[in-house]
Amino acid sequence: GHLAPPPAASTSTAAMAHAGISEEMAKMPGFKRGVPLKNNHRGATLENSDYLTSKENVQPVELDALKRVFKWLDTKKDEKLCWQEISDALVKLGHKTPREQIELWIWEVDDDLDNMVGWDEFLTMYQRCISDTTGMEPRNLFNLAQFLMYDKEQAGQISVEQTLQIIFVRHGRGELDDEIREIFGDKQKADDGQELKISFSQFLYKANERLTKMRWTKKEVSKAPRK
Repeated sequence: GHLAPPPAASTSTAAMAHAGISEEMAKMPGFKRGVPLKNNHRGATLENSDYLTSKENVQPVELDALKRVFKWLDTKKDEKLCWQEISDALVKLGHKTPREQIELWIWEVDDDLDNMVGWDEFLTMYQRCISDTTGMEPRNLFNLAQFLMYDKEQAGQISVEQTLQIIFVRHGRGELDDEIREIFGDKQKADDGQELKISFSQFLYKANERLTKMRWTKKEVSKAPRK
């Protein structure tokens, strides 16, 4: 059979250069052609971080934690996370999750559609979620990654103490207390005066509560009458 001609590029190189998109960037995995740069988060790899707003720049502390989490999840050591590896981690955290749900989590961030999550996709997912103010970015895998970033000892529980460093580099001193309240609630000590620890299921419950609030706030704002 004859080989089909290659599909025509939707945007010419000249037009892309004009839009501030380098050829190298256009070749990045998952780069969405024809989508304005500010909405084009698909190519958010480290080399690409110059193009991102400072809010999305992952600090070294976060990057180290993220790499550690990816390594820990990647039990097959093939540089990709499959549903089984994610499932095993969730079981260890006492949060058994059905396969079809985990497959959906993967699909949400799987830019090259190989049904697995590679390191680039994992990092991009983190960048998208930390810079999302609408609450519309899929966060299922992000919530797991975030919890494991805090839970350095893989104890299955986190305390305020363990979250401080990452929250501080991400949000600064000003928002530290609010962020901690969002994760742990108003009471940060257990009834016996000991440090409060929460499980992944509790962490998730709070994260989802917060997301609902975020989405509603966004709706209220967009419904407000224009002056």
